[in-house]
Order: sequence, then C-alpha cells, then structure tokens
Amino acid sequence: MYDFFQAYLWSFPAAIALAASFIQSLTGFGFAIIATPLLISIYDPKEVVLILQLISLPISTVFCVILRKDVDWKFVLILSLGSLLGQPIGMAIYYYMPSNMLKVFISVLILLFLLIKQIRCKPLQETRLKTLIVGLISGILNTSTALAGPPLILYLVAINREKTSMRADSIVYFTFLSVTATIGFAISRQDLSTAVIHAFMMLPAAIIGLIVGNLLFPYLSQKMFQKFIFVMMAFSSVYTICSIL
Repeated sequence: MYDFFQAYLWSFPAAIALAASFIQSLTGFGFAIIATPLLISIYDPKEVVLILQLISLPISTVFCVILRKDVDWKFVLILSLGSLLGQPIGMAIYYYMPSNMLKVFISVLILLFLLIKQIRCKPLQETRLKTLIVGLISGILNTSTALAGPPLILYLVAINREKTSMRADSIVYFTFLSVTATIGFAISRQDLSTAVIHAFMMLPAAIIGLIVGNLLFPYLSQKMFQKFIFVMMAFSSVYTICSIL
C-alpha cells in the first residue's frame, strides 16, 4: 500500500505536468490553468504557487529561444511593466490569505474569466493603457495564485491577435513573470526547498509535453486554437469547483 501511495504521489503530478506543458506548447499559455486545479488536490495551494513558478521557468526559457523571432517585444515590455506593479500586491495576498480561501479564490477566478470569455464577443482595440492594466492584473494573479494567464488570454483573443504572435508573446511574458516572481519570493525569504524538489520531479514529463506540443503546433488552425482555449478554461474551472464541493 505504501509503495502504491508513493508511486501515486510521484506519477500523478508528472502526468499533470506532461498534459499542462503540452497545452502550453500548443497555445503559449495554459500550464498554470490546467495544472493549478489538479495540483491543489494534492498539495497545499500556496505550495502549488511556488511549484508552478519554478517549473515554468526552465520550460518558458527554452521556448523563448525557439520563438524569439515571432515576439512583439514592445507589447511584451508594456505587459511586463504592468506586472512589476502588480506582483508585490499579489505577494501580499499570497502571504495573508489562508490556504482554504486561496483555493476558493483560484476557483472563482477561473470560472469568472470563463464566463467573461463567453459573454464578451465585441472586438477590443489594443492600446498601451489597456495592455499595461492587463499586465498589472496578470502580475497580481501570478504571485497570488500562479494564474497569470486568464486576463492575458482574454485580452489577446479580444484584440484578435494571430495565433503565432499570441503564442510567442505569451511565452516570453510568462518567462519574465517566472523570473521576477521567483526572485521576489526568494528576497522575501520564502522557503522554496520543497517546491524545488516537486518541480524537479515533474520537469522531465513537462519537457516531453513541450516537445510533442511544439511538433503539433503547425497543424492547429486559428479556429481550432480559439476552441482549444475555451475547452482548456472550461475544464479547469469545472474541475476546481467540483474539488471544493
């Protein structure tokens, strides 16, 4: 029984990392959206935030090198400036909100963004101010819940970004978030040792998912891409809500 339990503790997180990195490789985002509701059923929500920051760092960094030619650097810079303003606020939420409340907060956020995605159909015009605000919200959510993706997903879809640009911009932006968030937690003397062990355990599976997703990306149409995002968010929200009930 002990051996089976130990195998479950190691294999299930690895399977989650494989699926989440596969989706991120296809879309440019989705790692945290898929992994968070599944991992909080195994680990403490606050530990999950740290794990996802650490495991996203090497994955996104590798992708940055691959996709650097498709990046809109000006757009990513404005997003990143907004996130720098938001991440300290997110860290305050992380430290002062109890784990159970944080789990509910994560669930409600995913469901809320899904509902907004369904309701809003009118295209949005891209501006620097809107991009900065999206970065601010994304930064707050990154260090509080590791869910930096939903506001960016909604914004990129609303301004009708082409899938290649959407994917490249998201990957580079999330790399920046992972670096700054990890530095922030380290400076605040947060114990990262346990999170490092779990992240290292899941990393090989995540790399496999990354490679497979990158190979399949050229075969994903723009229409299918949009549907994939919706299904990804729907699954994540429903699973998280059900895990709390």
